[in-house]
Amino acid sequence: MMLTNKTWNVSDNGSLGQSDTLIDVLLKNRGITEEGEVKDFITENPTLWHDPFLYKDMDKAVSLISSAISNKEHILVYGDYDCDGVTATAIIVRYLKAHGATVDYIVPHRAEHGYGLTDNIIDKVFEFEPDLLITVDCGITNFDTISMIREKGIKVIVTDHHNVKDEMIPDADCVICAKRPDNTYPFIDLCGAGVALKLVEAMGRASEFKLNRDLWRQSIEMAGIATIADLVSVVNENRTIIKKALESMNTGKPANPGVRVMNSLLADEGRPVDETYISFNFVPRVNAAGRLYDSSEALRLFLEDDEKAATEAANELTRENDERKAIESAVFEEAVKQIEDPNRPEEWSLTNTVGPIVVYGRNWHQGVLGIVAGKLSQYFRRSAIVFTNDSIETDCVKGSGRAYGDFDLFNVLNDVSDSIVNFGGHKKAAGVVVRKDKMGEFMRSLEARSKELAGGEDGAGYEPEDVLDVDCELPFETVTFDTFRTVCRLKPFGISNSKPVFVTRGLIISDLYTMSDGAHLRVDLISGDSNDANNKQTALSAVGFGMGQFASCFTVGDKVDIAYTMNEYTYRGNTTLSLHLEDIKPVVKGFLWEQFNTAEKLYRSGLAVDQIRKMNRASDQDGFVPGEKDFANVYSTVKDCCGNKSSTADCVLLAKMVNISCRANVTPFSLKRCLEVFSEAGLVKLGTGDGGRVCFTVLPVQGKVKLGSTDTYKRLTGNG
Repeated sequence: MMLTNKTWNVSDNGSLGQSDTLIDVLLKNRGITEEGEVKDFITENPTLWHDPFLYKDMDKAVSLISSAISNKEHILVYGDYDCDGVTATAIIVRYLKAHGATVDYIVPHRAEHGYGLTDNIIDKVFEFEPDLLITVDCGITNFDTISMIREKGIKVIVTDHHNVKDEMIPDADCVICAKRPDNTYPFIDLCGAGVALKLVEAMGRASEFKLNRDLWRQSIEMAGIATIADLVSVVNENRTIIKKALESMNTGKPANPGVRVMNSLLADEGRPVDETYISFNFVPRVNAAGRLYDSSEALRLFLEDDEKAATEAANELTRENDERKAIESAVFEEAVKQIEDPNRPEEWSLTNTVGPIVVYGRNWHQGVLGIVAGKLSQYFRRSAIVFTNDSIETDCVKGSGRAYGDFDLFNVLNDVSDSIVNFGGHKKAAGVVVRKDKMGEFMRSLEARSKELAGGEDGAGYEPEDVLDVDCELPFETVTFDTFRTVCRLKPFGISNSKPVFVTRGLIISDLYTMSDGAHLRVDLISGDSNDANNKQTALSAVGFGMGQFASCFTVGDKVDIAYTMNEYTYRGNTTLSLHLEDIKPVVKGFLWEQFNTAEKLYRSGLAVDQIRKMNRASDQDGFVPGEKDFANVYSTVKDCCGNKSSTADCVLLAKMVNISCRANVTPFSLKRCLEVFSEAGLVKLGTGDGGRVCFTVLPVQGKVKLGSTDTYKRLTGNG
């Protein structure tokens, strides 16, 4: 069980003043205040665009490619197997074929070749006997193989967007990458397909091989899809690329036949294609091919001009995606069980670590490691790295990681690179290879470095990663479709321009139930202002995806504060406002609820319960000291709900669960004392979480247990 609230970090601009409109507040939160920036950010026709020749070596690349086309030299494009690499490959190949170039392409197989231009695939490169090799979305760290290729007399152009290692770049004829140490390009966060787009733009501008409108639209569409897929920042030039791509796709006839076919199969009729559709419908199908097999069907989708052939590719990608989902679901379930296993070593429990969660499965499919890491990071609200046996280097394990919050996964891996065979990626996502006999050293180094970054060797001063940045607090009456339309002016959303999160306080639950076999939570909410008769007639509907467990902590009539994003929901032609819950917190009167953390700090400082109560003028003695029924209610609830799995919960939410389940009146303070007594009596294993959060496992027990002999019980009753 994972039952925790997030820490709400409300922006300094998070309340509507007399002069600021909502759009002003949202833009300020994103650091956008200058008139020109504001205009370009919210316009439908952004103009922010950089000269491709600001890239180092771009002029050399144009010259080499122009010469290769003119002289009928054999060009080989080498890409990557994910959506970014596939679309980048398609952009370059389509451009070259449009100008009659002799061109082939290679995209590696994930399991057979691994990521990048490695020794495992260099023989295949040589089989093509190219005169010119162009890498897309890879190559920046492949020093040795690029040197070997050049020794064969093959010219090499590297185009990439990944981080360089040790400020070194490969010895290629051209290296087009904004992460190189001598970079002169003004924006460093284009994805691989974005860099490919700039290359064909440069070719169109400075060579005899021009870009017609259809070819440019196709390139923009593919680069936009990749920019959304690759989790790069949705600011600056990336924002322009995405907007131009969506504009092209929403004309009614996208330029790329594969994009046109996929949208006709997947997109909701009458609704515009947006970044959410691309992220959750289009991209997973493109990625599925490279995750399970090779990327041939994904490339066929983008390279085919015949719509019938493109449709066949789209249907095959859908089948492969369904297979991928089944495999991913099984691996995710196994990974969660591993993390929650009560026999997991104490030093790697969630409450005893601050760094990324690390899990390993001997036979997990390499193609789903990244996606499972992403799901784990969202579920546990921690960065995560998922490992399995490396199919290429059999004495190694191969992992894929995803960062949560502001954790810089790439830099941390770089800091502990002495314990790593190889790694690559960027801040939010990375791949890593570790020797099997070095895994312990790697995990300890990773945790130690994470603790240092968190504020000390023991993690003191550590700010939890599950912080929720809130844009603005909204009164109930302003949560309307008009407000939603204002929010939509900031689209497209993504990294560095996340969908605005709002908080509305003091709402009353008018209805509550779960969906999808208990996986998701739905609540209907009305105004909690007793003087607001009009608003009480209107209910807001909110859905918490993956929050089904929260249903046991709330009941109709409860007062709550919610954090949410705004969305629209269309059913049978009727469109309504829908809130997507990011978090929901109970509002309960009483010192031990409202000031629970204060009471905990005083208790841990050594003060007696009577002193704490007197200092805070609290009169509810039973709320401080659990009685016999309280012990029974807490134990029966945690045993029934959590079993023998390792569970993490906030005491406030767990106390609410106990009270609803048993019709009791347990406070978070007394619940924490119950768990401490159970721990000392051998009924549960209790982790070392902070004052408001507990990690525990219910232990098998035979015979009666005497709670009165525990130190905590004696302290509570004044006998210790």
